[in-house]
Amino acid sequence: MNTGYLWLLGTAVAWSFSGVFTKLNSQPGFLISAVSSVVALLFYFIIIRPTIRVSKLVVAAGIAAYLMGITFTYANKLTSVGSAIVLQYSSMAFVALYEAIEQRRVPPVRKVFVIVMALSGMVVFFLDSLSFEHVLGNLLAIISGAFFGLMFFLNAKRGSSPVTSAMISCAISVLPGLLFLPQLPHVAPREWALMAAGGIVCSGLANVCFARGIKRAQPLTANLITMLEVVFAPTWAFIFFHESFGRFALVGTVLIIGSIIVNLVLEQREKSSRALQFGSENACSKRAL
Repeated sequence: MNTGYLWLLGTAVAWSFSGVFTKLNSQPGFLISAVSSVVALLFYFIIIRPTIRVSKLVVAAGIAAYLMGITFTYANKLTSVGSAIVLQYSSMAFVALYEAIEQRRVPPVRKVFVIVMALSGMVVFFLDSLSFEHVLGNLLAIISGAFFGLMFFLNAKRGSSPVTSAMISCAISVLPGLLFLPQLPHVAPREWALMAAGGIVCSGLANVCFARGIKRAQPLTANLITMLEVVFAPTWAFIFFHESFGRFALVGTVLIIGSIIVNLVLEQREKSSRALQFGSENACSKRAL
């Protein structure tokens, strides 16, 4: 089994705790993000000690990650949580679009099928909380999805450095938090602990897992696997806050997991087909000699 898939699953689990840490904290979102980002940067420098590689590609991926996060934050304020998440995961369609533009060809049918299946699962999962009345919030969620897809697309490229890009994103996130410095004395010890946990788990560990996974998987596959975040997050909400699942959550979960399995099976068949074709071409070349 491709170990990249396990790292991406770990990414989804780590990302999924973000809502729990945020909901238990009464501080403003920008302050939470800034403090968590500082903790994440310390985690990188002290524990991970990555090799810093800076290039246009790495900086672009970092900016894409930051813009994805900030647009998603505002989308959540202007539309329902379900709508924001569903529309943000239009990122899969954007990944396919970016690849099609780069390769100058229409996405294969299997990718279109898997994307439609996964998005259908998302819609069904959050069917009870979807709202299309808040146009601006929905638009911001789609923009967030475009940057989310761009983050996957850029970090999968040769020469990328996902951890460095994550550090750039964290550094940018710190800047808005400077406006809330006078509020720091009023932060409770429990809230400091939650922000520290968010920085270590949802940023630090998540991005280390993401960096290792994205190098071993196709961008669309990586996006699909990390989409399991939307299944894990409500599970933690149920455990910690006793929030109930929607009526169609199970059906949506089956479709989401099904889309991942279908994609992995089709991807493996595609690899096997290419390997057989390559072997056949080599055999023909040897006979010709």
